[in-house]
Amino acid sequence: MKKIFSVSLFFSLVFALGCKKNVSQIPVTDDASELVTTQAAEEATAKEIVICDQKNARIVMVDVANSNTITWEWKPTASYAMIRSGAQGWFSNLSEAKPIYSGKYILATASGGGVAIINVSTKKAIWYDYAGGNTHSAEVLPNGNVVTASTTGGYLLIFTVDSYINDDSKQGGKVTFEDVHNVVWDKANNLLWAAGKDKLKAFSYNNSCGSPVLTLKKTYTMPQGNAHDLFPVYGSTTDLWLTNSGHVYKFNVSTGVFTLIKTISGAKSVCNGPDGYETILDVANGNGGETWRTDVITDLNGATVFKNTSFGMYKVRWKLVNSFSYPAGDSFHECTH
Repeated sequence: MKKIFSVSLFFSLVFALGCKKNVSQIPVTDDASELVTTQAAEEATAKEIVICDQKNARIVMVDVANSNTITWEWKPTASYAMIRSGAQGWFSNLSEAKPIYSGKYILATASGGGVAIINVSTKKAIWYDYAGGNTHSAEVLPNGNVVTASTTGGYLLIFTVDSYINDDSKQGGKVTFEDVHNVVWDKANNLLWAAGKDKLKAFSYNNSCGSPVLTLKKTYTMPQGNAHDLFPVYGSTTDLWLTNSGHVYKFNVSTGVFTLIKTISGAKSVCNGPDGYETILDVANGNGGETWRTDVITDLNGATVFKNTSFGMYKVRWKLVNSFSYPAGDSFHECTH
């Protein structure tokens, strides 16, 4: 009996040791970790362009690094926008859409006269109003007020932003400026830059909530006229992109020097980014239902960055933080509340 027990014990120990050896040879893996790593490797970092798609009456974001996927869409007539029906027509022919407040909002204008601050997450126009005069551009001022540029009638107009009352916000600080097409805030010099016809002007701002005033400080004559787009050169504290009917320039706000970058007709907007981002141009080619629209975005050398024949595009911007105009970590604020 004792002998049988000993033999049984021996074989039990051998079996247990063999099992232990086999278990130790099985590699331990974290399936979830491997899956995340694989997905991260396969999916390129997003490179989104914010586009005024006039033909389809919307603003879209397109990720050109991931199969030109439309990642975001906004229409003024959609229920999420919360724009009253009588004001929706103000947003016909969207003319500019620029990321503001650390990219969490879009500041939009339209030739129909509308201007709006749109929450990217909810798509609600948290504030909107009517500037009129073929509104081509807008800018956020340091205290949260918004200034617009209208080409018809030629003027800059400041709105005391009040998200509680939307299209009944106080207006003031009106400045006559023939054919003005753009506005850009220069935070380093506390100046507002704007261009129209052959003039580029800089204004100081009194930072008043209810009684805003712009005061002309500098005037430069452009090498050629018909100014159109004005936008900060990414990564620069001194340079602005500037386009007119036949050229693309860089303008240095410190020296007052215009540098010709490219001779090209019909450039409606120009924008660049960090390494890996092309300098993109929206050049009117007549496709998209109107002579001033295009269905293709190119780089400075004419290579296609994005094309969609169902689009009718106007101005385009990279979805990047604008450090020339706004402080780091900037968030929505209004001086009225």
